[in-house]
Amino acid sequence: MRLGKIEKKCMLGKKHAMRGIEHVERLLPYTTINKNQSYLEVGCGNGHVCKHIASKYQLNVTGTDVDPEMIRFAKENSDDIKNCRFVVADATAMPFESHTFDIILSFGVIHHISDWEKALDEMSRLLKPQGFLIFGDFAYSEGMARILKRIINKYGIYTIDDVIHRLKSKKYQPLHREKPTGTILKYYSIVFQKMG
Repeated sequence: MRLGKIEKKCMLGKKHAMRGIEHVERLLPYTTINKNQSYLEVGCGNGHVCKHIASKYQLNVTGTDVDPEMIRFAKENSDDIKNCRFVVADATAMPFESHTFDIILSFGVIHHISDWEKALDEMSRLLKPQGFLIFGDFAYSEGMARILKRIINKYGIYTIDDVIHRLKSKKYQPLHREKPTGTILKYYSIVFQKMG
């Protein structure tokens, strides 16, 4: 699902970019990073996090977004970063070979996807064994999710336990979990490793 104009405007701001970079920098120490690894950001938006990762860590970075306009923004000022590319792609049907990436990042994406399970399954398909999934997104309480599932079908409605259960069924192990932020709709940040 594409973002509305107001959400896009917020995403294109410097403040949003800096928050994304700070967020990923807090979580990267729970992974193993080696030069030339393959890194994928699902829902890269303006591409600032991808550009930061490519420049600082010398990883081979791919950023995807379902919205061609966001990919166009991401490509701006990225010609000098040779190890970073941007691709229009749907998170539920990515155009990459299985087991391609060492690290996958998804911040604030799956709550926009009604078939969020398929998006997580696709990330699992793309991640190499022993690879890392850096996940950050909103999740509902159990009661709120039960109510919303009956009336909303455009967005991903799930609890954080739903996400963890789905990933554990794919042999993921949570390595680090930050304290969630927010009240009714909480934001969770978790680093997972694919074990097999």
